[in-house]
Amino acid sequence: MKPSALLLPAGLLALAYALAQSPPAKAKWTKQVVSKDFLSEGLGAGDIDGDGVKDLVAGAFWFKGPDFKEAKQYRPGAPASIEAYMEDSFLAWVTDVTGDGKNDILMARHPGRGIDLYVNPGKEGEWTAHRVMAQGATESPIWVDLDGDKKNEMVCMEDGKFGYYKADWSEPTKPWTFVAISDKRSDSPYVHGLGAGDLNGDGRVDIVEKQGWFEQPAKAGEAWTWHQENFAGPGGAQMLVFDVDGDKDNDMVTSLNGHGYGLAWYENEKKDGKVSFTKHEILPEDPAKTGPDGLQFSQLHGLDAGDFDKDGRIDFITGKRFWAHMANDPGSKDPALAVVFYNRKDGDGVKWVPEVIDTDSGVGCQVLAVDLDGDGKLEFAAGSKKGVHVIRQ
Repeated sequence: MKPSALLLPAGLLALAYALAQSPPAKAKWTKQVVSKDFLSEGLGAGDIDGDGVKDLVAGAFWFKGPDFKEAKQYRPGAPASIEAYMEDSFLAWVTDVTGDGKNDILMARHPGRGIDLYVNPGKEGEWTAHRVMAQGATESPIWVDLDGDKKNEMVCMEDGKFGYYKADWSEPTKPWTFVAISDKRSDSPYVHGLGAGDLNGDGRVDIVEKQGWFEQPAKAGEAWTWHQENFAGPGGAQMLVFDVDGDKDNDMVTSLNGHGYGLAWYENEKKDGKVSFTKHEILPEDPAKTGPDGLQFSQLHGLDAGDFDKDGRIDFITGKRFWAHMANDPGSKDPALAVVFYNRKDGDGVKWVPEVIDTDSGVGCQVLAVDLDGDGKLEFAAGSKKGVHVIRQ
């Protein structure tokens, strides 16, 4: 890095980097503005109308794929001002919960205020809502199959304890049961940083949070084993668990502060028969410093993983969450970047190569790496205070 770069604010560095990259980005990536309205801090994708094509869900609306030009309202709700918080839509998942062959919608409200199930009636009109999870706390609940029964659980917090909600699949519209795996850890529903994946290679999905990870026991009902690790101080967003370096064990990628700066990956290593982690910085926590190619930006509040360049190595996407707390976060007025971090082999290690694919969209609390049109290429899809965007290769 040139010494003079330190004299520029981080936001100007990010914009300068983005502009310098704009010619190849424009040649490769195309942005579709699905909606300019603030509908949701998250975005869901899946086939709503049963035509075999993925649709998008943002707040009270779903957008018919593959062109997303037709919006349909399925519940009460309206666009919100970016000067307010979105109370009823922070994250969304499109999935067949009721088992009738039609995809329903699970929607996390403002953190700690419940997760609702909207049952797909198979026709236009208002969908029936069910409050199936009382709190669903943390900023990034995770919808994942924990126990290998082909049915997902919702990993989150309730009453300050980490755990997961499990449905009675014979009657999934009734309130789900919360299974705590920790003692009370917080008085706040706004805990940042949560992930899930097999960290010790035993074939069972573990749960990771900013201060460590919970090892799933061999038998249901037994206590989860806690392993202390200083992953992220304030905590960021989705903590991605996948094999970063190709050595057949799962590593972890996380932002360090969802409302500040910092991004890292943690290399999974076995020492004395125990799992340990080595931190590798991607973007520094110091806003005056920069990462690869002079890149720096704040509020990396949404992450997702996928192989964007189809080289067999898993990449990840993130971006800036624009106006999360209005003008009260570091770098609030900086460009709302959307970024792909490509995973490149570097000797025995890994080199992350970032590409800014847009400078005016970013992420909310959720971003999707998803093939929306079935062409085998992943898109970058996000809903935020910048609206709803799809960025295609």
